[in-house]
Amino acid sequence: MKKEIYSYNSEYLTCNGSPILPIMGEFHFSRYPEKEWRSALENMKLGGVEIAATYVFWIHHEEAEGEWDFSERRNLKAFLNCCREVGMKVWLRIGPWAHGECRNGGFPDWLVEKERRGELTLRTDDPQYLRYVDVFFTKIAEQADGYMHKDGGPVIGIQIENEYGHAGGPSDREEGMAHMRTLRAMAEKKGLEAPYVSATGWGGAYVPGSFLPVLGGYVDAPWANHTHELAASENFLFQPFHDDANIASDFSEGQSGFTFDAAEFPYLTAELGGGLQVTAHRRTYPYPEDIEAQTICMLGAGANLIGYYMYHGGVNPDGKYSTLQESKATGYANDLPVKSYDFQTCLRENGLPSESYYRLRKHHAFIKNTEELLAPAKAYLPENIPGPAGAEDMETLRAAFRYNEAADCGFLFINNHQRKRKMTEKRITPEAPLKFAVPSGEGEKKQIVFDRLCVRTDAILVLPYNLPVVIQGEELRLCRTNASFLGCFGEIYYFYTEEDPEDVYFEWSDGKDHAGAAKILTTHDAEHFLYTGDEDGGKVSLLPDLKFTEAGEVQMKDTGQAAESIQNVYGRTEPEVYELTLKYGKRPADTLTEDVWLELDFGGDCARLYQDGKLLDDWFSNGELWRVALKRYGYPTKLTLELDPFKPDVYYDLPPKRENRLAGARLLRLS
Repeated sequence: MKKEIYSYNSEYLTCNGSPILPIMGEFHFSRYPEKEWRSALENMKLGGVEIAATYVFWIHHEEAEGEWDFSERRNLKAFLNCCREVGMKVWLRIGPWAHGECRNGGFPDWLVEKERRGELTLRTDDPQYLRYVDVFFTKIAEQADGYMHKDGGPVIGIQIENEYGHAGGPSDREEGMAHMRTLRAMAEKKGLEAPYVSATGWGGAYVPGSFLPVLGGYVDAPWANHTHELAASENFLFQPFHDDANIASDFSEGQSGFTFDAAEFPYLTAELGGGLQVTAHRRTYPYPEDIEAQTICMLGAGANLIGYYMYHGGVNPDGKYSTLQESKATGYANDLPVKSYDFQTCLRENGLPSESYYRLRKHHAFIKNTEELLAPAKAYLPENIPGPAGAEDMETLRAAFRYNEAADCGFLFINNHQRKRKMTEKRITPEAPLKFAVPSGEGEKKQIVFDRLCVRTDAILVLPYNLPVVIQGEELRLCRTNASFLGCFGEIYYFYTEEDPEDVYFEWSDGKDHAGAAKILTTHDAEHFLYTGDEDGGKVSLLPDLKFTEAGEVQMKDTGQAAESIQNVYGRTEPEVYELTLKYGKRPADTLTEDVWLELDFGGDCARLYQDGKLLDDWFSNGELWRVALKRYGYPTKLTLELDPFKPDVYYDLPPKRENRLAGARLLRLS
């Protein structure tokens, strides 16, 4: 098979000379059981993800100096091989510093201690530091040998460092730029080279000219150093090359600006929050409509790489000499769960999909179906209405139009959702139309007008304009419609809407009806839409909704005194302890092909599950049920559960159960 040739220009990425608009999702191999990598990657692909981004956390592989561990879930080579077998491309984030809510940002304790003793300066061109980096990069290169794109492997991207110059690094810009170039040269000398080499670009981070800058945005900031609600986020506005000032605000609050010329690079994202990781003091919840709306605002504003952090949650590996989570004890601003890195994201740490997973699927299908038209399409804002006064403006229409001048077509993006706010319903009529001024050749402009749209509260619309179509062999244009476009599959054009089908209109360039050429789906069916096979017109089906059935029972023995009131809850200093006996309906090793989840509905600040004294998993209460996957632990029959009482001064988005006692526990099975 011919090897793809990846490149880019100032507007978009390319493959074999054609425009592409990839979907990338973060998944940390060392934070997930190696026996479940394949199913995780396959579920990511089913969600529309084409590239798995993953950190190589130094501390996960060299906790003690010279003691390297690339076994089991830490086996990078095996993970890259699994990606190749599944057909997933990889963007390898090699640090050396990563953050990722990892202990010391990924640096081993012994390395941090050397800096404390004055033996070296981390994240600089200090020769002593670079000597250790050289060994680390050598080990990564040994693992990645044969899996780089140049060798026909899946690794098409490399990221150097993370938030460098924003979250750590020297204040001198030239010194920072020089260090980034040093790291890149060291990596490439080891064979760690790829078509795309990126650096995070938000908040004044250092991005030398030879790097692709990648941006991001999160719907809230669980790392913020306070326990009150944030102001309305500008991430729900259409803003080209948006710099989210809330990213890593625990390091450099409010810092913004670019060190690169945005006109020279395509607008790429690597950290669109697919969710939010809870902290001890902030239990922010990413509502599914938040995740969807933020993605559409970035896409509509011109983003040409949609990269999520995280897309798949995980569980921290066991440390040999310490726990491996970020904590205040290690000098960082936040306390995180010892084990859980669920991130409340599209695919949870237990392997189950969230509502966000389905909401994003339909947009991923649209992107891949239109990328050759969409990627070269530039973003324009309305010319006849003022932009929103700010993120708190619930009255002004939020819209952007991406127009492909060469193809004379485009896509209208509308977002009428703002996190934790209620936007007003809006109507676009002939008397109050929506207009965009776009180029029409030789410096001239023309107007694109939309005048028959109902925009309901929380509506997110993706509408085609003058879309090239082929109907019964005839090339036509779909001039306008009020239904969002999913894509063309098997020569049928699929759309979705919550409007009455009788109110949906299609304007074809030849003025005919073309009944049957366009199929209208509900939003639910668009989110579950599945097209497989290109032969015989392909096959259309729907992913089934998740359904749970009882797969056994749990017997609980309270070994401590249960709290009787909220006052007692806050006054307790010791956890409640339960002994759990799990009884399965059938012998799981012989009969269960699906996983089994223990569902816990508890009151309290956090919970921990142990097996024979070993911590399996933990959970900071966030208002959701806690579902623990049991297959990876060998379907245990005896567990110990600890529940901590609530703490004051903790911010919640979802109301938690306030009683500090176990309300119920049961075994569930996906049917």
